[in-house]
Amino acid sequence: MAYFPMFVDLTDSNCLVVGGGSVALRKVNVLLDFGAKVHVIAREISMELAALSEETDHLLLEQREFEIYDLQDRRLVVAATSDNELNQQISSICKEGNIPVNVVDCQELCTFIFPSYLKEQNLVGAFSSSGNSPALTQFLRNKEKEVLTPKLGELNEMLGRWRKPIFELFPMESARKSAFEQLIDYALCYDGIPTDEEVEELLGAISMTL
Repeated sequence: MAYFPMFVDLTDSNCLVVGGGSVALRKVNVLLDFGAKVHVIAREISMELAALSEETDHLLLEQREFEIYDLQDRRLVVAATSDNELNQQISSICKEGNIPVNVVDCQELCTFIFPSYLKEQNLVGAFSSSGNSPALTQFLRNKEKEVLTPKLGELNEMLGRWRKPIFELFPMESARKSAFEQLIDYALCYDGIPTDEEVEELLGAISMTL
């Protein structure tokens, strides 16, 4: 089974995690990292989850039994309980309702999986083994740290601010591509991130050569 790689905007999305242990905590942290609003329902909730809920208003905890109506209006669902029968029930209902569902450690019950990822601000790199080898994806993630640095995260934010001006300054795709490439090369050789004034000067020089 191969999963199609797709990045989804979860900002303020209504997500459900059923389960309150260490595995649920890991999934909650990932969802929060991407701006989701997470509702956790579990018979028992760990101290770590309770502490995390004090740090953000995007995490709601309820210590109670899961009910089917809890699946209503969810953007995605994670089943992270130790009850295999309950996990299977959640998966079945979600699939029938076309709700993306992840059942931890049970690939055949999932319609999506969590990749191993590295995130620097809005720049994200991710790996998936389609559930075959989490250890391998973790290895690749650790290797990626050598490339996807905090500086690249800052560079990505700077390029985002200049995206529209560059499109206006270079209407031809080939010229625009060259401008982005030269700007990236310059920034990577620069001690820090160029200021907007320096970027404007560089783009002016580039426009004279294209």
